[in-house]
Amino acid sequence: MALKRELEKSATRFQRLTGISVDQFAILHQILEQPGKLTSATVADSRGISRAAVSRGISQLIRRGYVEPSYESADRRIRPLSLTPSGEQLEIECYRVVQAAAELMNETIEIADPTTLIVDQLTQMLMAVTARGKADAERDRV
Repeated sequence: MALKRELEKSATRFQRLTGISVDQFAILHQILEQPGKLTSATVADSRGISRAAVSRGISQLIRRGYVEPSYESADRRIRPLSLTPSGEQLEIECYRVVQAAAELMNETIEIADPTTLIVDQLTQMLMAVTARGKADAERDRV
């Protein structure tokens, strides 16, 4: 349960910092890696997320101007996806947040073999990221 709470806190913190959810970041990242080749169905299948959830996330990203669909296919139901320049910039900023969190987690606990990571260690690492986020937020308010 502690791990679940820390994961939820980290996801909430990520959304506050970036303005998008972790799932939306995953969508942006995947589109960046394969621009013009992905559809909502392929994103859903590769991420193991329901097609409805991916479609909602993509629709939100399109409305906010981060993703643009293309109708170049003969089948108008298929919309290959690409990032807009602001979508590319957001993906870069989100990736930096993820990298900073990973670096902080590595500083928290030295792990020789990441495959042996146990729940308690992961919980401690996430707690460190969450605590750092609270301290940063309080410092920024002052």
